[in-house]
Amino acid sequence: MNNFRSRIYGVGGFFSERSRAILSVPNLIQHFVNEGWDYVDSKGIVTFLPIGDDDDFNWLCETINRNNILNILKINQAQKETIGIQLLRRDSKAGCDLLIFNTNEMVFSLSIYRNKIVVESDIDITDFTWYLEKILPVFKNPSLQVEQIICEQVV
Repeated sequence: MNNFRSRIYGVGGFFSERSRAILSVPNLIQHFVNEGWDYVDSKGIVTFLPIGDDDDFNWLCETINRNNILNILKINQAQKETIGIQLLRRDSKAGCDLLIFNTNEMVFSLSIYRNKIVVESDIDITDFTWYLEKILPVFKNPSLQVEQIICEQVV
């Protein structure tokens, strides 16, 4: 018997059609940086999906110039590819993989030092409030309208 159990921890969101039409992924990433996130780790490495990945999700981990990675994201967006970049909080060890589909659906895979609610039992519950408090300020720009947010933990 296989005891392998898949675990999914994520936050997802959908933009309005108006927001989708004007969304610039490099600008969005800059909003994340302005709100305490970064995409370059302490060793200078960026984890991202390359141009032409075709939803294979073959993540690359490279030392890359900030302008070059933003240009890659711009090309991904222009070619209507799935955009993927790892985001890290500057004030903690937590991070996530950000995936953007069709520039209106975003998924944050909470895979890096996932924050949990502390309880006195073996319950493993993601602290979605912590993530929402860190992610939602990015969207305070009135031109970015989030229509739906989904928090999900599948064990």
